[in-house]
Amino acid sequence: MSWMEQLVQTYDENERFAGRENVEGMRALLPPVGHIVQNAQIEMTLNTDGELIQAEAIPKEERATLIPCTPDSASRTSSPSPHPLHDNLSYIARDYYDFAKKAPKGEEIPYLMYKKLLGAWAESASVSPKVRAVYRYISNHDVIHDLIEKKVLYQDSNGKLLEKWTNKDAPKPPIFNVVAGDILKSMVRFRVVLDGDDCPELWKDTALQKEYQRFFEQYFSEAEEQLCYATGKILSATDKHGKGIRFAGDGAKIISSNDMSGFTFRGRFVDGDECISIGYESSQKAMNALSWLTRNQGYTHDGRVFLAWGRCGQTPPPVFDDTARLTRRRRAAGMARPSSLKGWAESLTNALAGYRHAFKQAEMSQVNVMILDAATKGRLSICYYSEMAGEDFIERIEKWHRHGCWRQHGYDSEKGEPFVYFGVPTPKRIVEACHGENVGDAQMKLELERIFYAILQGNPLPVDMERMVLGRAVKRAVSDDYYSWRRQIVEPACSIIVRRLNLVKEEYTVALDETKDDRSYLFGRMIAVADQMERATYSREEMGSRTTNAMRYMEIFSSRPATTWKTLHKKLLPYQQKREMYGGKERKLISKIGSMFKEEDFLSDRPLDGRFLLGFYCQQYAMEQEREENRKKKAQQEEEV
Repeated sequence: MSWMEQLVQTYDENERFAGRENVEGMRALLPPVGHIVQNAQIEMTLNTDGELIQAEAIPKEERATLIPCTPDSASRTSSPSPHPLHDNLSYIARDYYDFAKKAPKGEEIPYLMYKKLLGAWAESASVSPKVRAVYRYISNHDVIHDLIEKKVLYQDSNGKLLEKWTNKDAPKPPIFNVVAGDILKSMVRFRVVLDGDDCPELWKDTALQKEYQRFFEQYFSEAEEQLCYATGKILSATDKHGKGIRFAGDGAKIISSNDMSGFTFRGRFVDGDECISIGYESSQKAMNALSWLTRNQGYTHDGRVFLAWGRCGQTPPPVFDDTARLTRRRRAAGMARPSSLKGWAESLTNALAGYRHAFKQAEMSQVNVMILDAATKGRLSICYYSEMAGEDFIERIEKWHRHGCWRQHGYDSEKGEPFVYFGVPTPKRIVEACHGENVGDAQMKLELERIFYAILQGNPLPVDMERMVLGRAVKRAVSDDYYSWRRQIVEPACSIIVRRLNLVKEEYTVALDETKDDRSYLFGRMIAVADQMERATYSREEMGSRTTNAMRYMEIFSSRPATTWKTLHKKLLPYQQKREMYGGKERKLISKIGSMFKEEDFLSDRPLDGRFLLGFYCQQYAMEQEREENRKKKAQQEEEV
């Protein structure tokens, strides 16, 4: 089944939500057929007689506006084509050319085109008085002069509109905070106040949306009917398809065949209809559903969209969530965050069980996966598309979170405090661990796509990514802040390494395994104990300013462990003597770990693999837990005394 047919069916399944704002669980609105979402900058309030009551600039967070459109206006670029109701100043203002350059010769004036279309709607049968009020206003009033009078727009001393606010002594008017660029391109939306009407906002009026759809069917009834390739039905066809898919104002289209002067068809077709024909209704449903899904549950970075959606109203678990966020989505309100490895594992099981149950109850258990990106401003590409059973998708998500499970540090923005969880970090954090926090957008998009494929296909992360993060972890040990280095590089690195090992049935967890005799794992444990031996002798002031010898030698230790250990062991002798008065437990632990080596492994200078970092972190975590237990026992004894 094609991606377009899937989108049309997804729209049909969710059509009851079309045009409705503030639906629980939805961040974005599903546009009805014949409507698109645009960003408006100015709001004008009229009465039933078409007289202006109020005008104001719209705050950025409230700009998204559902507007009626035509096939031409929804895909317009440079050629004038009016929207039927809300539109830019160049269309709705009859005094536009008093402030802009003169109207071009040989072309229709946008205002007259807009007035004609709105007039046809206002004169249609059983039209809303709100539409007639807007038509009266734009026919009898100068919009830009009214906006100047209402202190929304401003003129300079020469009578020209101000593009920028230069008066530093006076507060900047709101319009200059919401409009970027040409102020005459601002979009205006209308409110009409009627007695007994509880919805003056025309973009929220669902009855008005249906009224426009009826008008559209009558006004554009002469459109040729053809076979719709998306649905297999005979429908009114269109060669103009929607844009604004990734965000309001996005000019990139998935389907386009309007470049007749270049090499669009490469000699294969005379025109676009010979290649494909799509019904207008199918096109609107597919593009509106895709834009709605993208805003609601897509992950976007620098224009590239990673999207997974379920059929029959089901929402799959997000691919790019870390374990903490995924489990929080399904955790009951007021339930405390887990505090142990076992608690987080149970929380993940419960969260995924909820998704599984929802998919089993649905008529169709299916998840569609898509990646979108634009090479140019006008063309949008489907880089990847796949369909899979809902249970298979959830199984891949579960493998991602279980096989890569490691101790991580997160931050609770609501409570303003850090916390610890056991699971996987976000893919973005993994990329930053590999390339640094200042990784470029192009590199970030590429790496996110590779991680996306690895998750969905149930494969380990690419080997080069593992090598890079291991190399960066040992290099940055000497230069970065110790705790930032552990949390931002080492913990994500361990997730990458442990995922590959667990996928090949090697059981590795953050809990220290004292029975493992792998050479890299044991050397990692030894350098962790060496680090703790020296760090334990530091004063509180030295903790943030001094770097241990273990951290200084970590990079070369990972390449030549046997030779480097001899040097490091000599450097540790002064600290070893200081720790003897506390029982010398670090010295004893190093001896115990050393006894687990095979002689040839201990004497070999072969480079260490990723297990080295796992052994290092596991040993450190075990020592942290031991110190915490000792502190609790000491505090308990003091309370008893």
